[in-house]
Amino acid sequence: MKVKVFTATNMQEAMAQVKNGLGRDAVILHTRRFRKGGFLGFFGKEMVEVMAALDSPAAPPISEKKPQQVILPRPNEEDNKVTALQLEFASMRRLMEQVLAKLPRQENQKSPLYELLIKNDIDPDIAANLIQGLPEDSAFIGGDPATVRKLLAERMTNYLQRVEGIVLPETGCKVVSFIGPTGVGKTTTIAKFAAHFAITHGHKVALVTADTYRISAVEQLKTYADIIGVPIEIVYSPDEMKAALYRHRDKRLVLVDTAGRSPRNQFQLAELQALLAVDPYIETHLVLSATTKYTDALEAVNRFAVCSPQKFLFTKLDEASNLGTLFNLLYQFPTTLSYVTTGQNVPDDIELANPGKLANLILED
Repeated sequence: MKVKVFTATNMQEAMAQVKNGLGRDAVILHTRRFRKGGFLGFFGKEMVEVMAALDSPAAPPISEKKPQQVILPRPNEEDNKVTALQLEFASMRRLMEQVLAKLPRQENQKSPLYELLIKNDIDPDIAANLIQGLPEDSAFIGGDPATVRKLLAERMTNYLQRVEGIVLPETGCKVVSFIGPTGVGKTTTIAKFAAHFAITHGHKVALVTADTYRISAVEQLKTYADIIGVPIEIVYSPDEMKAALYRHRDKRLVLVDTAGRSPRNQFQLAELQALLAVDPYIETHLVLSATTKYTDALEAVNRFAVCSPQKFLFTKLDEASNLGTLFNLLYQFPTTLSYVTTGQNVPDDIELANPGKLANLILED
């Protein structure tokens, strides 16, 4: 039996080689496809291998006088070596495929910094944008993880650069209102501002509250006003709001407290919008809690947009497990950040936002 291995780019060409090399009577023993070139068969050109054999012609009749010895042809040793080598490479390729299949794909591998951002409630899309272009997983490339982390902190700081507090004009009266959902700490925050500007800096300050939905809130602000020594007015309508602001036009600063509104209550938001419309120069701060879930805070921002807030103010940083909500909002809405509060103490526990400090807090493990 004569055995040969034929290699071609396709099955038709391989069969033609078998026919030409062994004839029509050849028997196909084995076929396989493989890749030629590349690395261990990867990324190479697909080839076809056919192993065929041909039976030897029948031996002539044996003479009685002298028997004739039939010698079978030996298989081609060179062909056998090639076949063995190809089988060995095929085995190696299958082993490599099994190893690669068990490894996570590159696109699914995440940087430790990405995982840290996700852990701190940074939106996945925002996290991916933040780490884009940074050195890949420095722990594995011999780099300094602290350096890469610092680069990320600087990048995040850039998104928090728009910071401005309450700036009083050289002359005239500044009116600042505070709006936001219920329970974010607006009343306490206003008391801190009143004490800061009236006691610490000696400015003439007045308080106006439109939070008539909660008697406790009015009483709380009255108590703070008595302690600080500033006047307070309670208003129930836009006309009363306009009159109160006129009466206190001699003050350097008028702080307006509003009732906490449900972002989903369109009627209450319309009331709030009408109240603030009495003076187009009112500076409005949207007060949000750092403990609020991002989706809820995002809804609040979108709903309170009808009141055109110029600045964001975040409370309860001391109670938040992370500051992902704060960063997500300021990334999505390039609005000016004003103050952050870190506790209930009046007049302490409030400070002008520090971009670098916030970025590092967001990246805490």
